Amino acid sequence: MSRIERFREKLRESKLDGFVLYNMESSNRSSSWYLSGFSGSFSVLIVTPKGEYIVTDSRYFTQAEIETHFKLIPFNNGDELKDVIQATLAKDGASRVGFEEETISYGLYKRVFSQLGVELEPVDSILKDLRMVKSPEEVEKMRLAVKIAEDALTETFNFIRPGRTEEEVCAALEYEIRKRGGYLAFETIVGSGPRSAIVHGRPSNRTLQEGDFLLIDYGARVDGYNSDITRTYSIGEPSDEMVKVYEVVLKAQTEAKNASKAGVIGSQIHEVAASIIREAGYGDYFGHGLGHSLGMDTHDGQGLSPKNCNPIPAGAVITIEPGIYLPGKFGVRIEDDCYFCESGVEVLTNLDRELKIL
Repeated sequence: MSRIERFREKLRESKLDGFVLYNMESSNRSSSWYLSGFSGSFSVLIVTPKGEYIVTDSRYFTQAEIETHFKLIPFNNGDELKDVIQATLAKDGASRVGFEEETISYGLYKRVFSQLGVELEPVDSILKDLRMVKSPEEVEKMRLAVKIAEDALTETFNFIRPGRTEEEVCAALEYEIRKRGGYLAFETIVGSGPRSAIVHGRPSNRTLQEGDFLLIDYGARVDGYNSDITRTYSIGEPSDEMVKVYEVVLKAQTEAKNASKAGVIGSQIHEVAASIIREAGYGDYFGHGLGHSLGMDTHDGQGLSPKNCNPIPAGAVITIEPGIYLPGKFGVRIEDDCYFCESGVEVLTNLDRELKIL
């Protein structure tokens, strides 16, 4: 069954006969790409009982004809978007229409969606649930995204040394990703010394020094699919405290991966890692969820949050990334991308997890 067929089945289960998906300046490009195959920055997808349509402007007419089987409705200067959508829904007899409320603003709802003359039903979960379960083809794209990212970091090791700045390390790594045909999955995180304790720290002009931890959180995007990897390295010999904290994080990650498989509740896997960190005396220094779903977005659905009381479905790819962050000292995070199967997880990432001295 194709994606659009599965999507239509979910619409029928929700007693909907239409759907409108809005994507402006890449605000919802991943879902538009997933459902239609169109990867441009502006699109309105309209699904009716009689067909599938894509509204886009002249920048993308040719691209849409190449990438999607959805019927093109050209959007020209002077057109009112609400009129175009309303006419299409009315022509095909769609009266109860779903939309994703989380991806549109209140202003857009007032200007466009509330003016369509149909009964609207927010159904954000339909595409989220479909996208969370990856096909073998999707997983292969993520494997390639992992390989490009890991090869890029391995090459960057030759550049990393005391005296380099975080910005320089970041630039070198991102260049290696692009050179291999990948794009950046998200804004690269590079933090050294005390700045490695900033969970999502941007790279700065701080220079790497002997005795630093260097935390790198980065990913590559290939054909719309992302990898997301974090490793923490020591610049020169680490202190005893640094080694101790690193080993706690590694143990927490290892045990969480061992406990992971399809069907297990997300919060329960989080607790496996959190309890190890807590028992080691660092519970106050692990404040984020253990992991997130990964795919066409780097946060692609429910994951291993302490608030997620749902079972993880077979086919999900989720990060497992415990961390300990000691303000003013250093931070450690180790992150792998894991494919959830009935019998356990397949770890897609391959970089060493033992503490590496650069």
